[in-house]
Amino acid sequence: MIIADRFPLRRIWPRTYKRLLVLLAFDCAVAVLYTFAGWDWLSLEAVPLAQLGSALAIFLAFRANAAYGRWWEARQLWGSLVNTSRAIARQAMTALDVDPADPRQLALRDDIVVHQVAFVHALRCHLRKQNPFPELTGLLGEARADGLRGYANVPNVLTLQIGSLLQDARALGMIDSMRWTALDTSLTTLANIQGACERIKNTPLPRQFSSLPRALVNLYCWLVPLGLVGGMGLAMPIASVMISFTLIAVDSAASGIEDPFENTVNDTPMTALSRGIELTLREMLGQRVPLRNVQAIDGFIY
Repeated sequence: MIIADRFPLRRIWPRTYKRLLVLLAFDCAVAVLYTFAGWDWLSLEAVPLAQLGSALAIFLAFRANAAYGRWWEARQLWGSLVNTSRAIARQAMTALDVDPADPRQLALRDDIVVHQVAFVHALRCHLRKQNPFPELTGLLGEARADGLRGYANVPNVLTLQIGSLLQDARALGMIDSMRWTALDTSLTTLANIQGACERIKNTPLPRQFSSLPRALVNLYCWLVPLGLVGGMGLAMPIASVMISFTLIAVDSAASGIEDPFENTVNDTPMTALSRGIELTLREMLGQRVPLRNVQAIDGFIY
């Protein structure tokens, strides 16, 4: 996620420079051959570059909007996860009738909140296909973390375990039916958030949304020097490369944000959000702990 007030161009350059260098070489060759070798047939001034460029811009904008919609939905889902995690922790701290003299009830209440923290970290690792157990071992203990190793969908199992903890609380008389229903609704919200994130993760944009715009951008960039060389001569490569860079950059930006759970600079900042949730929920338990550092590079957090 971007946190700086400017976007460093060196973030675009690695994704575009190879295509631009090839186009620059072609532009220079066309300009030199047209100007000094008398290859007048290279000039295709009749090509309607303006009309083609307008149509291509509309197509690229449509694709960029579709990619941004996926990115923004992912960010909204994690914003909802922040709120739901706080709500579950608040309900556990205030809706459960805990006897302060009963260490079992106190531990059970705190365990619900800790499991919610574990769910957030497990969901982040699940979406990024990372190993969640270094995080879970520190939160749940080695024995309980090892008990989750046989499951493919760890965050889903953690919601089940939170439900089991609530059942234990109900058996101990800590919660009545109405408050049970409210907490179960919060767990259902967690399941809905996870399901929506998995839908985005497992359903990429149709390939024609990426392959077709890229092919059209490439075709247009090869036509630009032929359409401009007759009027600009040796100055044509400058204008051609600028036009090409604009189109390629838009295509590259759309490609970068269409998968918001890939742990890139354009990713949903799940690490920072999950650390923030952990800090908030630990504070609700009365644990004053420092927030661990998140990765921050060139004005981005992950």
